[in-house]
Amino acid sequence: MRRFGLSTLLLFDLILFAPLLARGRVFASHDFLRAHHPWREGPAGVLQAENPLLSDPAGALLPTLARYRDFPEGFFWNPWVSAGTIGPFHIAQGFLSPFALLPALLLPEPAIETGILFLKFNFAFLAAYAFLRGRRFSDLAASCGAATWAFSTVQTVWGLWMHTSVSVTYPLLLLAVDRAFEERRAIRAAAFTAAVFLLFLSGGFPHFLLYGAFAALLYFLFRAAERRRDALRALGRLLAAAALAAGALLPSLLASDRLLTSAGYPPMRRGLGGAHPLPLSHLSLYLFPQSRGTPRGGDYRPLGWIPGENYAETASGIGVAAAGLAVAGLFARGRRGLALYAVTLGGSVAFPLYGGGRILEAAGSLPLLETALFSRARILIVFSLGLLAACGAEALERLSGDVPLRRLCLRLAPLAVAAPLAFVALDFHPAARPAQARLRETPGIRRLKERQAATSGRFAAAGWTLLPNVSEAFRLEDARGHFLHEEAYRRLLAAADPRSFGSHGTYLLFDPASFDPRSPVLDLLNVTLLAAPPGASSPSGEEVASRDAATMGGPRTGAGEGKTENESLFPKIYNGPDMTIFSRPSAFPRFYAVAGTLPGGVEEVGRAGSL
Repeated sequence: MRRFGLSTLLLFDLILFAPLLARGRVFASHDFLRAHHPWREGPAGVLQAENPLLSDPAGALLPTLARYRDFPEGFFWNPWVSAGTIGPFHIAQGFLSPFALLPALLLPEPAIETGILFLKFNFAFLAAYAFLRGRRFSDLAASCGAATWAFSTVQTVWGLWMHTSVSVTYPLLLLAVDRAFEERRAIRAAAFTAAVFLLFLSGGFPHFLLYGAFAALLYFLFRAAERRRDALRALGRLLAAAALAAGALLPSLLASDRLLTSAGYPPMRRGLGGAHPLPLSHLSLYLFPQSRGTPRGGDYRPLGWIPGENYAETASGIGVAAAGLAVAGLFARGRRGLALYAVTLGGSVAFPLYGGGRILEAAGSLPLLETALFSRARILIVFSLGLLAACGAEALERLSGDVPLRRLCLRLAPLAVAAPLAFVALDFHPAARPAQARLRETPGIRRLKERQAATSGRFAAAGWTLLPNVSEAFRLEDARGHFLHEEAYRRLLAAADPRSFGSHGTYLLFDPASFDPRSPVLDLLNVTLLAAPPGASSPSGEEVASRDAATMGGPRTGAGEGKTENESLFPKIYNGPDMTIFSRPSAFPRFYAVAGTLPGGVEEVGRAGSL
């Protein structure tokens, strides 16, 4: 790496990560967890989440990664979520990606998320820089393009979500296409391409895999038009490499398909792709990422294009400097082929996304796209802008000639792109002391563990007390869950609360006003314990709703009808400052279904191990 690339990456890292080292802090989404019971009540009063948008990383990602050190326990089966579900051995969550796996295995728990962000941001820059240098861009031009892509808010804001484990590899897909055309030795081309595809596929998140595949396919068509004689040979190399990578991940791919099918997500989300075009006012956010406010400032002003819109769903900023370079790239004479590719790629998303109507309906009805919010495909728009920024920087280099002032301004361009975006990322991700970025037990959690060990039962809760999925970090068996639950299981829990699913994304929660803690379904599921906010006199009802960390919202109707339950039905076994725990004596004992039998007698039984 030359001086411009190194200085640009170093500047971004210094702005974003140096303050952490100086102050002994880490980036963490734990503040969202600590804003809920049992951690909500602290010495300084009620804790508030700095960035409430980090709910998914805090609840669905961290608990699994925090227990990765216990491999292989729980890797193939997760008994702590949704009364037992398939473990994280599926590609849909992206846990096989080294961007998540390496920090989880090698770093202490408080540093896992900081490690994920560091790996992703630096790799995204290096991958884009490598591709652009492979296309013989100068050090300066490659640095401008790589910074535009890698440090854009569509990457940094979503850094802790697993779909960015896929998107950071997009430049390498294009580099693999170049290698397939240009590498003389077929084995070397196939090996490199297979490694790239393996990294790409391991990130999971099917829709982002589709976006990357589309970008690579379109790039292949452009290269094939330039080198028709080598097209079939390059295609054979790419297909062979893709087969090798898919074969290596086949168990995970099959498990992912099984999860998504049994969860019933595709039918539930069908039609989403052709809905919700972005308004033209969103275009200003490419230039000014924080012009409509920020989540930590609490002043974000929605565009009003989808229900529940937030800062993350509109993030796409590249800044004024990068936008200016991208405009200049449209007129780059020496890079007409790459510029045309970038315009075609970005336009294929921008045209239906901002045009809406039948255009968006047609695009969003394509296979797989019909179940995804099409606005997230705008990451390809940002990718194309990064390519155009590189083209523009190269064109301006030629125009600057020997004029000292022009050359000085152009040399500062990579830093002008990177620095503002680094400060935006710094504002988005909360920093915490390492002790605050650890999933810490409380007396209430310890009591839950003790009682579960004694009764072999599960627990449930109305509201947000002990966020679903966090239970797996403490080996607590929870009847609720987040993302990891099947459609049949959701129908089962609807007997206890008809509002248990659908009101809060993919969370499986019980509304305090509609949850019936006496439901026979809970007896069947061996729910022996019910958790509630501290001070609650009943496991459900309006009192629980008033004490909960966040309102459930919606109409207050259902099986429970907001009633306060008779305390004699649910004896209180713990009443502490962190939570209240009630017993459910009516729950059935734990039972097991026989999945298979082995022949033999008493001697064989004595020698048998657990199945």
